[in-house]
Amino acid sequence: MATARRASTFHLVFLTYAVICSGAYGLEQMVSASGPGLTILVMIALPILWAVPLTLTCAELSASHPVEGGYYRWVRLAFGDFVGYQAGWLVWLANLATNAAFAVLFANYLGQLVPGLQGEWRWLAALVLIWATTLLNYLGIRLVGVTSVVLTVVLFLPFLFMTLLGLVQWRYNPLVPFTPPGMGILEAFGASLMIAVWLYSGYEKLTTNAGEVENPSRAFPIALGIAVPMAVLSYLIPTVVGLAACDDWSHWGEAHFSVLARNMGGPALGVFMTFGGLLSNICLLMVTILGQSRLPMVMAEDRLFPSAFSRVSRRFGTPVVSLLTGAVLLSLLSREGFIELTGLFSLVQVLAYCLIYAALLRLRRRGQDAGAHPGGFRIPLGNASLLLMMVPSFLITGFVVVERFWNAGVFDARRLGLDVLVFASGPLTYLVFKRRESSLGRRPRPTGNLSPGV
Repeated sequence: MATARRASTFHLVFLTYAVICSGAYGLEQMVSASGPGLTILVMIALPILWAVPLTLTCAELSASHPVEGGYYRWVRLAFGDFVGYQAGWLVWLANLATNAAFAVLFANYLGQLVPGLQGEWRWLAALVLIWATTLLNYLGIRLVGVTSVVLTVVLFLPFLFMTLLGLVQWRYNPLVPFTPPGMGILEAFGASLMIAVWLYSGYEKLTTNAGEVENPSRAFPIALGIAVPMAVLSYLIPTVVGLAACDDWSHWGEAHFSVLARNMGGPALGVFMTFGGLLSNICLLMVTILGQSRLPMVMAEDRLFPSAFSRVSRRFGTPVVSLLTGAVLLSLLSREGFIELTGLFSLVQVLAYCLIYAALLRLRRRGQDAGAHPGGFRIPLGNASLLLMMVPSFLITGFVVVERFWNAGVFDARRLGLDVLVFASGPLTYLVFKRRESSLGRRPRPTGNLSPGV
């Protein structure tokens, strides 16, 4: 992709923030499901227990192995073709689920401006966003980076105005009640866990674009170090202020920040907040399609995916087949509900993250034998302490798996069956693609030959 212009560290900060957060939109249902107090506690605790360990892991791996393909190639380098493919396949499926959720959330916020937007019309709105952001990605990462900077600045404004008004109108304790009446802490925590994990995930997505970033071994740790605190504050501040100014926690639902803004600042601020919600999901989908589209391209270059996915635009250096395929799949998935999509994302994503953690431990032990880039960021912990740092993430992973199949005390056999099929698709497609490539006389590229910017 020699013709493509690379993103700078400045662009990567905003791209990373956009792929992680891009505003507080989407968290509203946590409040009514888990209660104000527990929601705020989760927003403070989850970054420490979940986001920070994963951020540090991605920062070290990005610095030591700044390769195009990121997390997929880290796992492949550590454990070989089969396990590496499973990591790539799982995260690709998770990306499709979360990107479809952004399109659905966009349509939900648009419904605040167009009350009659229901059914097929709402799906049509999601389709317009999917194909427009796909086109923007076709034009290259540099344009996406510049656009993310502009959109991030604009979407901050309605939250800033709402926060200032909310501080003046502070009347209620934002921590009360801690959980909904009659609901235990574990049940309340499980009720919104999928959304919470969805909110604090995505740190690895742009590592697949390392070859399109200037000095990736330096840029990624800086971008992650800045973007994660920005995301935490973006979630926490408007939630606390909204609860303190308006005693309506049980009514928090889809697109509720527009309702809060209207109650605090009148119809104009409500419309501005809705407009911000639209921009937020445009920005999120635009940036996350970067990682979604590059992953099949890199796997195809390694001959573990159909070779057509490695084709790129001669003018922009972007993966045409991968972008088009992703847009078609997103169009189909966007017919699903927001909660179902975030639930599927969370289950697939947490298991993929376990493979990324395992890759760090394995590659650390192998050191320079694994082709590590000299210098750069390194977590200041030994392997035993590193494993201890990961324990909360493993516990959260177990909780997500249980909650997915055993929701509110009821075992969901249908969901279990569907999810088993999703995970079985990894080994099955690996065998199909590998057999096809072998029949064409194309063997997978050796993992030892991976290098930055491949």
